Amino acid sequence: MQFNKTVIVTGASQGIGAGIVQAFLARGYNVVGTARSATKSKELSASDHLALIDGDIGQFEIDAVVANAGIF
Repeated sequence: MQFNKTVIVTGASQGIGAGIVQAFLARGYNVVGTARSATKSKELSASDHLALIDGDIGQFEIDAVVANAGIF
């Protein structure tokens, strides 16, 4: 399996978000999963192809989100 695409999943620590992470990993994606307690997830563990990042975007003032898509 070739890991050459990356996806970011918010709300990744449990439920639907964790299921989406697992689905992308099963299809060969690198995944960055974020949630308030992503690193404490009972459904996911960080690996070579999964980075888990804690963060509650509701706690920060965010002025912009940029989703920059390249050629794929």
